[in-house]
Amino acid sequence: MAFAIHIKGRDMTDFCITAVRYNQDRDHIEYVHVREEKSKTIGPPRTVARAFVADLIRLGKATFQTRTKADDTWKLGAEVHLIDDIYLTTNKNSTKRDNLENLPEF
Repeated sequence: MAFAIHIKGRDMTDFCITAVRYNQDRDHIEYVHVREEKSKTIGPPRTVARAFVADLIRLGKATFQTRTKADDTWKLGAEVHLIDDIYLTTNKNSTKRDNLENLPEF
């Protein structure tokens, strides 16, 4: 089941995900680069476990979106949701795996 957490009073997401690292078998994301969303910029990358990001979303503690860089400019992406409380996705479908395939790997 996919769902999004919306926290009242917030105009933008708390963090953006800008890159991913898959496990050795390449069947799920292990780590993500997370950056704080600031009013006019984004913060430096932090390497964070995917499971921790999933916990924050599930508990309603933080919101996330994707961002990609093109021509030295960070472009807004899609809101990140959960499937089965574990898988990160921007696609609201029933695919039971991580789905942030448009992001670069690190």
